[in-house]
Amino acid sequence: MEETRAVIPMRPLTFGELLDAAVSLLRAQAPVLLGAAFVLATAEQFALGPLRDWAHMDPPLYWFSGDYIGQSWLVFCIGMALEAGILALLGGFAGAAAGPGLLGRTVPRKALLRQVGRRTLPLLVIALVASALVLVTSLVLMLPWPLLYGLLGLASPALMIDRVGPFRAVGRSFKLAGRGLRGVFIRVGAYLSWAAIRLALGLGAAALLEIWLGRQTTLHTIALILAWAIVDTVAYATLACIDAVLYLEVRMRVEGLDVAIGRLRRLDRPVDLASSVILGAAVR
Repeated sequence: MEETRAVIPMRPLTFGELLDAAVSLLRAQAPVLLGAAFVLATAEQFALGPLRDWAHMDPPLYWFSGDYIGQSWLVFCIGMALEAGILALLGGFAGAAAGPGLLGRTVPRKALLRQVGRRTLPLLVIALVASALVLVTSLVLMLPWPLLYGLLGLASPALMIDRVGPFRAVGRSFKLAGRGLRGVFIRVGAYLSWAAIRLALGLGAAALLEIWLGRQTTLHTIALILAWAIVDTVAYATLACIDAVLYLEVRMRVEGLDVAIGRLRRLDRPVDLASSVILGAAVR
């Protein structure tokens, strides 16, 4: 069966075009991206379960408990940190697929998994850094969170596409997303939009499960966990694809990536998307 090819236009994009390109990337690598997202989202839900019980955060919303506000806030912040780590990991998968997608190439799924596998350790470093920073900024009443969350999002795609180390990838993410803060606004806006979608879908699924299975049964608890995991699966995979497409789009705006690729193609030179390679080769 022929694999779907991601369609990422080689030019600066509007917000709507960026979302369309992210959906195209997700469709092209849906089994890998959704599979990885489901495993991570399910693990997240089961990891948070005992913490939510400790903080008396009741389903289906798992919101703050008035008598345990400190514990509830801590668990909420841990959840935010886990989300940041998951998005960083999935950003590696999306980044590995986005580069060939920009060049109009298909990526066999086994090749994609091998590429991510070779960069697993640096990807884990980025995920740990993202989780730690988001945890700290979340604890401070979420005030620094929007800026930091927006600045961190391009690190995993930079790691995969530019083939740099994890800390340099984080530095590139801060530099590119911070240029005019356009990348920050897009990433935070996408997260908040999907937060509203997740809330609506999750509460709707919870209401149906309560009708079918009743409350406070083992089957209802497991089904509710899986329902939230499925909703988060789609959201996390989509947000990771937005990060990957946004990284390439910001490079086109800031570094002239599309111009450099066009110049190399006119000169019949091979195209390597690593920033230190393509920009140097394009001016020679």
